[in-house]
Amino acid sequence: MDSIRRVITGIDVTGKSIVVSDEQVPGIRPPILGGATLIDLFGEDAVPTVPNDGSHDESRRYFPAGPAGYRFTLFSYPPQGEMTVPDDLEAAVAESARLAPGLEDAVSSPDGWHYTPTVDLEYVIEGEFTLYLDEGASVTLRKGDSIVHCGEKHSWVNTGTTQATMLLVFIGAHQDEDRFGKYRITHP
Repeated sequence: MDSIRRVITGIDVTGKSIVVSDEQVPGIRPPILGGATLIDLFGEDAVPTVPNDGSHDESRRYFPAGPAGYRFTLFSYPPQGEMTVPDDLEAAVAESARLAPGLEDAVSSPDGWHYTPTVDLEYVIEGEFTLYLDEGASVTLRKGDSIVHCGEKHSWVNTGTTQATMLLVFIGAHQDEDRFGKYRITHP
């Protein structure tokens, strides 16, 4: 999936319902994700008020900046055997930060383990993902499955043979991040 159509609606100054934008949103491939594609569809870092004009900040960071933030995105991952490991991790992190600012806060380790101070609502559109948790626990999710992440440290692998895609909604949350030790995120 290289892009997706996004339609945003809103309310104009007269109170009329309108289409604010109707466009293709391109995917990006941050090198620290080894070939995965992200399509950032919408989000804010404040509690929304509606009706509104449908505008949003395209330059916001990839993950919510606090408990009032949220994100709506697609995540498409190649099979494990097609993943690419960057030769220069520092350069890959820098390029990933340029493409998706803030992604490097959570995902900057070559082993893929990460967490976010969010509740994540995820739905598998195609393919399959295996989720790894502490002490070797794992669960495989397939097309039509969903998961709710509640701030735990985890990693993903596409253990299938075809591209796998998930719809993601990140909802900002309060979290005691000190418990993550070496994985603790340093927020800007």
